Amino acid sequence: MKIKRIEHVAIAVRNLDAVRDTLGKLGITCDHEETLPEYAVRLAMLPIGESAIELLEPQSDTGGTAEWLKAKGESIYHLCLEVDDIDAALAELKAKQVKLLDEVPRSGHGGHRIAFIDPASTAGILFELVEMSGKH
Repeated sequence: MKIKRIEHVAIAVRNLDAVRDTLGKLGITCDHEETLPEYAVRLAMLPIGESAIELLEPQSDTGGTAEWLKAKGESIYHLCLEVDDIDAALAELKAKQVKLLDEVPRSGHGGHRIAFIDPASTAGILFELVEMSGKH
C-alpha cells in the first residue's frame, strides 16, 4: 500500500463556524463545506499546503462525531491518508490481518471513496483512507 500524503487531519468541533472563523484569523481559510446527512455531520475543509484540516460538527446527538465529542471533547478525531487504489489497500490490510471498520469503500467528503481502519489495530488512532476522485 502506497500512502501518498496525509490528506487531512479531522477535528471534532461543537461549533464549526466559530472554529472556522478562529482559524481564518491564523490565515487558514475554508475552501469547501458540505453536510453529509448519512453521517449526521457538517464539515469544512481548510487546505494547508498539500494537506488540510477538516472540521467536523455533528448534526445530531448520535453518530461517530457526536459520540466522540461526548467522550473526549473537541479534539483531533482522525488522520486521513491518501492512497492511489483504496480497493487494493483494503485487500492488502485485510491480508495482513489489520482490522477494518470498512471492508469496502464508501462515499465520503467531496464524493471521494473512503474507508476506516479499526483503531484496535492502530494503537487507538482512527485512520481514514481516501482515494481522491478529482473533486474537492
